Amino acid sequence: MARPIKQRIQVHQDWAGDIPLKNLWGVQIAGRDGASMTEVGNRIQQIVDDYQPRSYQVEAGLIDKFSSSDEGYLLAQNIAMPSESLSINTAGIDSVGGLINGYYAANRTAYGSGNQVTITFLETNIDVIDYFIKPWIVATSYKGLIEDDVDIKCNITVTQYTRSDNAYNNKVANSQTSIPNPNITYSTRKIFNFFNCAPYNTQGGDQMSYNSLSISDITKAVGWTFSHYEISNPN
Repeated sequence: MARPIKQRIQVHQDWAGDIPLKNLWGVQIAGRDGASMTEVGNRIQQIVDDYQPRSYQVEAGLIDKFSSSDEGYLLAQNIAMPSESLSINTAGIDSVGGLINGYYAANRTAYGSGNQVTITFLETNIDVIDYFIKPWIVATSYKGLIEDDVDIKCNITVTQYTRSDNAYNNKVANSQTSIPNPNITYSTRKIFNFFNCAPYNTQGGDQMSYNSLSISDITKAVGWTFSHYEISNPN
């Protein structure tokens, strides 16, 4: 076998260079300063009742009801992370002949609007979008993301899992064991922590029809703004 091919295979034999499992993840939505999402839901109800009485019913315990301390919010279907980019401009002086203008970093792309966290939720009979997220967006619009005595922001943690590295010392032997392989375990690969978050849009309105049901009929995407985030690698 050609040496470059052997080197490529050796890269993937090591845990750090192996291909991750992108479908093992969980998302935690938690109130700030130790508040439960039920407390946040009660605050949302208070705000919408003050500004738009009898307009929205908030099921305050809905996110906590369908959340697991290990797996996060169980009805989240997928999540799209924000990107990072930087605009570059140039500056120069007139009448300097063939000298090329110098370049500089102008602005880093802001969070929110197009650069957001997007979480897609599975619709259930008691719908988290209509009975929690939409009133939350309305309450946020009245509060304007201002920090005051009624805290309706949250922190979002996204945890990615993959195969742990305990079977990589002898992958050939472990690959010959019976299926399911009792030696394969899973561990945390990456943790994203987003701070001071609030939902600000639902992407597309609800649709109903007499046609056959598709996955797009029972999933709804929500855009979230945040102040900043961090990425950690527990390994």
